[in-house]
Amino acid sequence: MHQMVFQRICAWSGMVCVTLFFTAFAFAHFIPPLSPHMTAAQIAHHYQSHTNSIRFGAVLMLLSSMFYAAFTAVISAQMRRIPGIHPVAIYTQLAAGAFACLTFLVPGLLFEVAAFRPDRDPSQTLLINDMAWIFLVMPWMPFLTQNWTFSYAIFSDPQEKPVFPRWLAYVNIWAIIIFSPSVLLPFFKTGVFAWNGLLVIWIPAFAFILQFVANVWMLLRAIDSEEREVRTAAPERELMHA
Repeated sequence: MHQMVFQRICAWSGMVCVTLFFTAFAFAHFIPPLSPHMTAAQIAHHYQSHTNSIRFGAVLMLLSSMFYAAFTAVISAQMRRIPGIHPVAIYTQLAAGAFACLTFLVPGLLFEVAAFRPDRDPSQTLLINDMAWIFLVMPWMPFLTQNWTFSYAIFSDPQEKPVFPRWLAYVNIWAIIIFSPSVLLPFFKTGVFAWNGLLVIWIPAFAFILQFVANVWMLLRAIDSEEREVRTAAPERELMHA
């Protein structure tokens, strides 16, 4: 049953991912997030004052991406158990999740670059910082594809005891709706639609965590049910070959 153990590790990777991701912000002194209204001198001062903390936080952010990859893989594995689900849906979820890894990976790299030479021209640090925060907060589109494909699969399950409960599909749909105000952040440097605003980072971050908790919980339950099915089927196969 080592396959089930590996699947459980991949499922728990979701919680490892979100834990590393938000711990990275704490280490880098990015809670609260740096304001897009800050001047180049203020941004440069932050990087100069917390250079090594930002470097370490960026490493944690990079690490979170690999755990998201494993988490995405186990979602696809459990989607395969849904009767009649087309492979395109499974591959779409997998591809979108792989693309979504970049939203953890690239901002971490950009924060690392900004902290690599904290004594550079403040205007350059400002540019890299802008790139990092915008890439971090704005690209929710791969998550949209991933979440909606996963939700479609859940709704398509015709079984009396489905692999995933239908409420989980609604959680994933509502999560992506909550992420959507980030498309407005290029137009605002202050207020609720700025990258440090209530509707762009604070509420979406809370929804992001709840979504991870719900998905991990239901994935673990789905893996348990698969394990029971395998154990039930094993004696039947032995009788057939006897």
